[in-house]
Amino acid sequence: MFSRHLTCALSAFAAFFLVASANAEPIEDHQPHIEASLGARVSGVSGAGFDPFADTDALAQVSLGLGGTLFAEGRFSLAAYGFWDYGARSSQVRGEATALTVQRLSIGPEARYHLLPRLYLFAHVLPAFAHSDATLDDGVAEVGREAKHWAYGVDGGAGAAFEMYRRPGQRIRPALWLIAEGGYGYLGSTRLLLKTKEGSAAPERAAPVDLGALSLQGPYARLSVALGF
Repeated sequence: MFSRHLTCALSAFAAFFLVASANAEPIEDHQPHIEASLGARVSGVSGAGFDPFADTDALAQVSLGLGGTLFAEGRFSLAAYGFWDYGARSSQVRGEATALTVQRLSIGPEARYHLLPRLYLFAHVLPAFAHSDATLDDGVAEVGREAKHWAYGVDGGAGAAFEMYRRPGQRIRPALWLIAEGGYGYLGSTRLLLKTKEGSAAPERAAPVDLGALSLQGPYARLSVALGF
């Protein structure tokens, strides 16, 4: 019974694919030349250095993207794409409040292949730069502590984009795309040596608090809506 249903489903999908391909508009009419996206990125951070700032391994970030096509030939195109991701987590360590904010910038090439005019697959490898700001409210010393760092790495991901709507009219016209991707983001680790914030009335011999090493690398997923032209 299951095999019959699976066969019917695959046959229906194949029929839809053939009909859509036969009636499809030219590929070049649907290749976005310029694209801006808004979405959400969720990363899995398993390193112990993330634990003082969160009770789970998830780091959710708002994701803004901007890209443009550099080259197109048939179903294949090559684009340049960049993302700015921003997110924060907060928790407690031994009753003291902690917080971590992370900004990540990644930019690089993206290869695309249109299966259908309204559907393309893509893959990209993007050099990444991340800035982290870790804080600790030290109630014992009655001071705030902070550690700011830059880390460098790379994001490797792949996914698919589906054109949900395109305004009828001229050849180059606005279109709304739904984009889903997954991959792995690598970043080098940084030392969490939290020092007294500048301007704090701290004792002269207040020693830094060492929370170990922070590594924000891990698998990620991103879901975005993009406006393309």
